[in-house]
Amino acid sequence: MMEITIAETGGVRFADVFGRIDSKTAPEAEKILRTFAEEQEGNVIVNCSGLEYISSGGLRILLVLEKELKGSGRHVILCGLRTDVEKIFRLTGFTSIFTIEKNVTDAISHLR
Repeated sequence: MMEITIAETGGVRFADVFGRIDSKTAPEAEKILRTFAEEQEGNVIVNCSGLEYISSGGLRILLVLEKELKGSGRHVILCGLRTDVEKIFRLTGFTSIFTIEKNVTDAISHLR
């Protein structure tokens, strides 16, 4: 099960991800995150504090989104990675691809 909601704090909108992004939920996650990125200007914050697991399909979604945004000078900023999810990012080398902050507040500070 997976849920993505759009939230706002400090005048900045971000996506909150809950549950698991796996082969079953990846298509829905991709649709929501692409739509959110298209609506946003500037960098896109994805709060992963509720993300329990991410598969290779989920990593691919984030990578494609980052590459698309990078083409227009934008980036995906991830925050709130749980220890086990952060380990997946480290093992795959994705920590060198994405900006990763501890929490939403730090991610917003990164924008300013």
